[in-house]
Amino acid sequence: MKQQSQQSTPNILKEIAGGKIHPVYLLCGEESFLIENTLKQMLESLLEPTTRDFNLNLLDGLEASARDILSAADVYPVMSDWRVVVVREAAVFNAQKSPPQLDLVRKAIDAFDVDSRKGIGLIAKALEVSAPEIAVRSSEFESAMKHFIEQNKNSLSADDLELFQDLPQAASQIDELHAIPEATNDAELLIEWLEGELPKSCVLIFIYSGSVDGRSRLVKAIKRVGRHVSFTRLESGQSLREDKLFQGVQRKLDGFGKKMTPGAFHLLRKRTSNDMGLIFEELDKLIAFVGEKTQIDERDIQTLVVNSSFDSIFALMDAIGKKSTSQALSSLHSVLNSGEPPIKVNALIARQIRLMLQAKLLIENGNLKSTVVRMSFQSFVDTVFKAPTAKLADLLPQSAQLNLFKQNPYAAYKVIQSSPYFGVKELTTAMEKVLEADIHLKSSQLDSESIIEQLVYELCAKSSVRR
Repeated sequence: MKQQSQQSTPNILKEIAGGKIHPVYLLCGEESFLIENTLKQMLESLLEPTTRDFNLNLLDGLEASARDILSAADVYPVMSDWRVVVVREAAVFNAQKSPPQLDLVRKAIDAFDVDSRKGIGLIAKALEVSAPEIAVRSSEFESAMKHFIEQNKNSLSADDLELFQDLPQAASQIDELHAIPEATNDAELLIEWLEGELPKSCVLIFIYSGSVDGRSRLVKAIKRVGRHVSFTRLESGQSLREDKLFQGVQRKLDGFGKKMTPGAFHLLRKRTSNDMGLIFEELDKLIAFVGEKTQIDERDIQTLVVNSSFDSIFALMDAIGKKSTSQALSSLHSVLNSGEPPIKVNALIARQIRLMLQAKLLIENGNLKSTVVRMSFQSFVDTVFKAPTAKLADLLPQSAQLNLFKQNPYAAYKVIQSSPYFGVKELTTAMEKVLEADIHLKSSQLDSESIIEQLVYELCAKSSVRR
């Protein structure tokens, strides 16, 4: 880890414990595990458990405007010294990332089902027009919409395009349309707030995955009145004795009377792409899996720990099952950013759907007890995975690639856990869409990432049948 992160993280927590509390914090970087752990300790220090729910605001930075954030920060705490406002992935820090316009439109489309006012507000924010301009189909709205559709035509479905045509009518039916905030320069509003008289009883915490531009006026303004900490990945030491991550892993294992061989640690680090959060998640599974065995070796890692891109596929399928478009697209981009080509990602999705369909049919036909979806990992391994019944073994394919119980035990467990989110017909339809995407990926001139994004969006569509 770089020197800044090693020194700054404990200082934040020590300062808060010592009563030195800043009005604003920006926690950013690649190491989400350290960020989340620091946030957790900050909240525990600042908020009492009995009044925490009254004094904690959690905002989605992609949806929340600067006015929303500042409005939350101006609320006085209830029976507490502090109100805490946590803003995740604020779009105002997105200068070094791709524009969030498409993500905002996706959120707007999802919002229309339950709150057309919110949907219009998000569309207005994405297109940088006012809600009244949408209602009267102004030239500014028409121009912005045309430009957006042209830029994202490969990622928009026929239903999306139809919704765009219906936007003015939907907007015209909303009461007090002028009350929907217009698009503003959020960075300037936040800078103005930071340079003014700040609330005495609110702590504003920005959480951002990835680096931010430390030279920007907003980040400089945060540094002047608060704290900016960047959490980078822990780098390998010259030896395990000097390796901070290995020391942390061994401290955890010491509490369970276990050790890990150097080879196992290096393989664990490689398979998790040096992601500290994933490493400690895998440790919990490894400790349960090895049972009374006191040493974790390379064979244990090979048996249990899947490559990080596969974990992202699990997260992707979970998000699809929950119909969370934004979460699914985030997981998809995580897989693509790890270097997996779209055609392979499509194949991984197809494989997951086949295994989920297998699990679903086994449960519905009574060959697996329905309680299996609520089992702990260790119970699943001991009572189901290690000793499948003869009848169950006869029903499953002989191919190790296609047999649910010849997969990595954690992979099989995750597949079964995800099965309640899907219906048999839904999985069958999903497989048809995946096969269509495969054809497009191999024969179409369209951008391959756009094809796979469109597939994920269609799989998340709320109209999907779950029977």
